[in-house]
Amino acid sequence: MTLSRRELLKGSLLTGGAGLVASMASLSVPMPGFAAAPKAGVQTTGAYRFSVGNFEITALLDGYIDAGSDLIPNYDPQEAAQLYRDQYRTPPVDKIRVPINSFVVNTGEKIILIDSGTADNMGPTLGQFTENLKAAGITPESVDAILLTHMHVDHISGITSKEGKAHFPNAELIVHKNDWDFWHDDAYISKASDFLKTNSANAKAMSAPYAKRLTLIDKDGEVLPGIEAVALPGHTPGHTPGHTGFVLRSEGQEVLIWGDLVHFTALQFQHPEWSIAFDIDMQQAEQTRRRMLDWVSADRVAVLGSHLEFPGLGHVAQDKGAYRYYQSSWQYQL
Repeated sequence: MTLSRRELLKGSLLTGGAGLVASMASLSVPMPGFAAAPKAGVQTTGAYRFSVGNFEITALLDGYIDAGSDLIPNYDPQEAAQLYRDQYRTPPVDKIRVPINSFVVNTGEKIILIDSGTADNMGPTLGQFTENLKAAGITPESVDAILLTHMHVDHISGITSKEGKAHFPNAELIVHKNDWDFWHDDAYISKASDFLKTNSANAKAMSAPYAKRLTLIDKDGEVLPGIEAVALPGHTPGHTPGHTGFVLRSEGQEVLIWGDLVHFTALQFQHPEWSIAFDIDMQQAEQTRRRMLDWVSADRVAVLGSHLEFPGLGHVAQDKGAYRYYQSSWQYQL
């Protein structure tokens, strides 16, 4: 309804006012005491729906992880604390809370999943993807395609069940060839760190059930109607070899899903030079981050981030040689 001074003066908003007065009068009677109501202690469903043109997008929260500040090689604790205070946040001590988001795109013709969370691979504060997918009313059988920004454990682990069966039985799996080849390079991985070995084993296990429904992309352009994989600034090297961004376009509107370009919402917009230890090439990651932030701020392109504060949707503005992030307002109507 529309609230206006005219409607207020007419009294149309006060229907039932007499009953309200009578009810309030009854409150003068002493009321018995009651025991304290139990608290839920948990958030409600981690799903948020919004539209981009004719596309309907559902953001799904998998949960959060507390990342050690030592994962940021050039981290400055005093500077970080000040940035947190400036944003009315509680400064971190030695750990920084990082959300993990996935997205479902309904184009009107197809349902497309972009990334899928951690399953039970990273502790009790994560693994909510499947539950939130169900709460959002999206069945695994209805998903036509899965796009992976990359094959890290927190992006791929929700696509396959514990029994090794495809969780999305009708979906095509689409991933960048460079990322696929990297995680399947046994000769290289055998000499790599334990982290890379573990991630490689998980990437292989999660993707194996989709072997007959696998598409590897190796160039820019449309991968599905209205969805483009883009190189600069969309295809984001520097994090993993095939780390890919996807631009969704519909009816003159667009949003960039940028995967792991930014992990720390409160820090990396002011300090894009602060990379994370998981970036395979930190210098290239910083260069790509700056290039993409320049693009989306100049062209006012909306962004969706795997690790931006849930639901991960917002805009970026340039700010005195750095950047500032503005989370989008709640979308009441789709």
